Amino acid sequence: MNFGISTMPLEDYQLKSKLPLLKEAGIRYIEVKPKEGHFNYYDPKYLNEMSKEFTKNGIKVISMHMPTHGADISLTEEYDRIWSVREVEKTALALLRLGGGILVVHPGSKIEDEKARKERRKKSEQSLKEILKFCEHWGIKIALENTLPGKIGDNILEILEIVKKFNSKNLGICLDTGHCNITSSLYNHSGVVECLPEIKDYLCHLHIHDNLAKSDDHYLPFEGNIDWRRFVRGLKEINYQGVFMFELKKKQTMKKCSERLKNCI
Repeated sequence: MNFGISTMPLEDYQLKSKLPLLKEAGIRYIEVKPKEGHFNYYDPKYLNEMSKEFTKNGIKVISMHMPTHGADISLTEEYDRIWSVREVEKTALALLRLGGGILVVHPGSKIEDEKARKERRKKSEQSLKEILKFCEHWGIKIALENTLPGKIGDNILEILEIVKKFNSKNLGICLDTGHCNITSSLYNHSGVVECLPEIKDYLCHLHIHDNLAKSDDHYLPFEGNIDWRRFVRGLKEINYQGVFMFELKKKQTMKKCSERLKNCI
């Protein structure tokens, strides 16, 4: 099983300056977090330069996260929704230029008034239809991520329902273990291990982190209460072939990340 790491804990730095450190830590696979000052996904010249830097450091971009600073594909104001869709499409093109194949998408952000949930989900699906058509053209796979409580897609059942509705080989699920641990406890839905048989035909990506089912701590495995041994066994049973992509807040070394799971594999 291959291990990778999201650049999220490095998002306050220019990514280029940190690539030698990632190489030294033995990191071969990454998910890029697009953010101004960290990774400028909209600049073709910059992307060409970064592509060479990744190659020089022996790092392969597996996936890219959609922008999270302002972009929300579930917004009801049409101008804002379309702007968000275009930002997601820009990251898809950036991913393509870097040779990656998986674009992680959030179906929506925080809903202040639960009465608006139905309309927000409708807008999310409308946006997803547009983004999916764009990504199908370029051969990019969208991994729809389960979100935190109070957001569109804040449980695995809803994510699965949306993905099944589109029935596209270019749309799958990104299981965020930390988010699932919180929402399953709160809503009494299938947990991190229990949901695997339900989503096995659609699971294409993982965000690996731990917590105590109370807050989005992004701990290393075994620092929270997720049963990682059962989780890894479950992944083997459904024949998951993707990368173990750690999504941490602290600057943990790849060695420490992989060591935490070696006893499980």
